Amino acid sequence: MKFRNVLFSIFFVCCFNNEILKADKVDLDNKFIPLKDFILLKFDLFLKNNIKNLMQGGGITGIAYQNVDYEVKFNQKNMVEISMRGVMNKKRYTSKKYIPKLSDCNQMRNKIFVNKYGYSFFNRSLNNMVNEEVLSNIVNKRILNISILDQNLKKDLLNSTKIKIEVVHPKTEYSLNCSGKLINTELKAFE
Repeated sequence: MKFRNVLFSIFFVCCFNNEILKADKVDLDNKFIPLKDFILLKFDLFLKNNIKNLMQGGGITGIAYQNVDYEVKFNQKNMVEISMRGVMNKKRYTSKKYIPKLSDCNQMRNKIFVNKYGYSFFNRSLNNMVNEEVLSNIVNKRILNISILDQNLKKDLLNSTKIKIEVVHPKTEYSLNCSGKLINTELKAFE
């Protein structure tokens, strides 16, 4: 019985040590992820960390969202496409007569990327707090700050990155879609 336990222990230790030796042989020095995947990862992390800007304080000066989903991908033309879907708070907006406007669509992008609404409080007109330069600077500093990207490639990426936003109202006939270049000051509505 004792001999059996000792033999089992030796066998277990040998197997365990063999796995440790294999782990030492893992070489990640010559393995690199493609630049496209790294850019997608940077966009994904940025959006994940900044969606909270949209969720906080909603309902006072902007729409209160109950859920925001997003997807970032490269299309066939190697352009970054960001799709966002914000579901308005069902409890609040089923009874409240509020129909989303194009400014709400733009504010969704603005709050996530710049943490500013970009519209004046009283007359809901565009102010100069969010413009192409501000959006470009944020994306360059926080997402495209990759050492192997030169200025021309960053500019091309910025100008070709598209965003599509869907604001989903509890009454589907009031839902709104808008899209455009990520750095456009104002996105355009579409059906």
